[in-house]
Amino acid sequence: MNEMTAAHHVAAPEPAPSSAVDPITLEVLRHRLWMINDEQGRLAMQISGSPVVYESKDFNSALLTPEGDSIFVGVYMTRIALSLDVAAKHIIAEYHDNPGIEDGDIFITNDPWVGAGHQNDFLVLAPIFWDDELVCWSGLALHDVDVGGPVPGGFSPGARTVYDEAPLIPPIRLVERGRMRSDIEALILRNTRTPDVNGLNLRARLAAVSRTRERLHDVILEFGKDVFVETQREMLALVRRAFLRRLADFPDGTWREEGYLDHDGTNNGIFPIRATLTKNGERLTFDFEGTSPQVDGPVNCTAGGLQCGVVSAILATLCYDMPWSPGALKGLFEIRAGEGLINNALYPAAVSMATMSAIYATQHVVAGAIAKMLASAGELAHRLEAQASWTPAWQVTVISGGDLRGQPFAAMLLDQTGGGGACLDRDGLDTGGIPGAPSQAIPNLEAYEHQYPVLYIYRKQCPDTGGAGRYRGGVGTETLFIPYRHERPLAANVISHGVSQPEGRGLFGGCAGSVQVRLLMRETNIRELFAKGVMPTSLEEIRSTQTEVLEAKDRTVLNPGDALIAVGGGGGGYGDPLERAPASVLRDHRLGLCSRASAEDLYGIAFDGHGDTIDETATERHRAALCAARLAEATPADASARRLSGDEAVRPLATAAIGNAFAKVELDGVRLHTCRRCGTAYGPLHVDPKRYAQVREVEITQVSHWNRFGLVDSVKILEFYCPGCALMIATQVRANGDSILWDMSYATPTGDKAARRDGDGSESSP
Repeated sequence: MNEMTAAHHVAAPEPAPSSAVDPITLEVLRHRLWMINDEQGRLAMQISGSPVVYESKDFNSALLTPEGDSIFVGVYMTRIALSLDVAAKHIIAEYHDNPGIEDGDIFITNDPWVGAGHQNDFLVLAPIFWDDELVCWSGLALHDVDVGGPVPGGFSPGARTVYDEAPLIPPIRLVERGRMRSDIEALILRNTRTPDVNGLNLRARLAAVSRTRERLHDVILEFGKDVFVETQREMLALVRRAFLRRLADFPDGTWREEGYLDHDGTNNGIFPIRATLTKNGERLTFDFEGTSPQVDGPVNCTAGGLQCGVVSAILATLCYDMPWSPGALKGLFEIRAGEGLINNALYPAAVSMATMSAIYATQHVVAGAIAKMLASAGELAHRLEAQASWTPAWQVTVISGGDLRGQPFAAMLLDQTGGGGACLDRDGLDTGGIPGAPSQAIPNLEAYEHQYPVLYIYRKQCPDTGGAGRYRGGVGTETLFIPYRHERPLAANVISHGVSQPEGRGLFGGCAGSVQVRLLMRETNIRELFAKGVMPTSLEEIRSTQTEVLEAKDRTVLNPGDALIAVGGGGGGYGDPLERAPASVLRDHRLGLCSRASAEDLYGIAFDGHGDTIDETATERHRAALCAARLAEATPADASARRLSGDEAVRPLATAAIGNAFAKVELDGVRLHTCRRCGTAYGPLHVDPKRYAQVREVEITQVSHWNRFGLVDSVKILEFYCPGCALMIATQVRANGDSILWDMSYATPTGDKAARRDGDGSESSP
């Protein structure tokens, strides 16, 4: 396994404390630079003419050290900002002598092999000088709706290499010593189908980084260059120390998560993304061995995209209360990924769907592994931060064609969202979006209707999309729109992830959220309903001559009279659904977030004859029957594993929880896993406790009726139960042919008696 080589992962000594900046000045400047970076992003958003930017917030900004390490990234799309340090380091390394880096320069690129996530994400980077010395960089990345190439919108189904996609622009000086080069501007805008919008976005980028240069010069004038430069180092050292303190709260161990990328843009298969997180002292290692090789389709991402996915997960899950300063993490984590993987693809792989595919999938599995580490922490505060997986990705629809004037147009619609993952003590956020982008939003639909030939019939929260659990995952949206004021067919290109299989994975017995769904309804009765004064509010009210289930990546045509429905997948649940408070299930049912069938089948609820209240006695009987059926239908997860006898764990000396499924127990020098509810002993900590559990295979349709639109015959769900009380302790989504994922173990101290008492022949790691 080759290690990914990037400056971000080269170990560096912690910056030594300095007396050049006193603590009060450091705090003042830290917040001032934070606000300057935030202003940089907001200014670009206000100038942009693209709803993708000013409505959906698909952009971000960063301030970087003279060496190209990120001091701050903004609160918008983290993945897009984390590419800026890769690009800055490339410019520093390759362009220092020729053509040189001068005061007043601004570089631009959309090349994924030097930083951009995919070709639509144009980055600008501006070196900031003072007295002929480079003192920092400012950077901004925005998504452009169309950047040329064979497919409107830039996402290119069917592309097998990058030559089948939009053109690449390597880093090039757009502004030279303060003067914009018209020839470079013409080069960038010549290929796009939306030159007016792209041209405005271009000026938004330039205005933002130019304003940032002015603001930073003001800071230097007030505090001096030396204080400004030293403040950058002190801020990184401050965050670094905070991150190291956080790592010290977690046990050493290994955690794994696996997910699947569905549809490579050419073939409708599923491709594994496998992440193994090892925590050893002050270092995290993320190993992607077993991940799918790069494919002949546009879902791959480059090494820069891999880094973006990993760091975005770290920021969202481990740095939630710290400044987002990726440069502070240098040397504290390592990425191991062989060249030529689907998330470390070599040129000339097709990469136009990278942001919606390999980058998102990488962040998803890394966040899942980190969540298991958080759930293992000794401090309750950290365990409360462990979240089940959120919805796996945005669903994108790109419509294109000729407008009323006959001019070509392309529009990227980000009109729905998924749900957040549940936690130890609370439900996931309903329609909460995606992690790592706290200020991203879904647009005001009227903005789309004003600019594009579409009419939205409804957008609402969708029942049974969030994963069931003691605390449930947040639900996603259901959206319906039709072509409107346009009598010609519209081309439609849909891109998503988690369509063939559920990807919003649950934790410690919580169920996965639903798949994401696109239904194209042909020749509907919607206009007839309008004529009668009826506004449909659900799928059941609409008739059509044919309904097409679209694949995760698909191209089609919307004709007048057709309708497109999109359902966003929800987040994963946390804990056994049979432990959810009946009153909470009833509330969800009344709010339209949980169907009666799900309340009965997943939560074990028994309603009274009218269906509006709960029969508590019947509910207890129903739940007991479901528990009995679990053990009756299950088999040992690992036939070779032998549980310790219950008597050996009746007098624990110390305990700590793992999620809400397991307890860590120390007895006579032996560290064990036991059932959190009934105390059944599993085995030593260095062996995955699921090896001692019972397991049952169920169809994906049993956790959400929406899953009938997925690859039902290719994917299964495994449910693991405590052999003593039938508590559901884990669930896994697995492709047919994939074995059980042994996903957690803890380092065993030298001399621990557990190693001597473990006679089951299990591996010492999951």
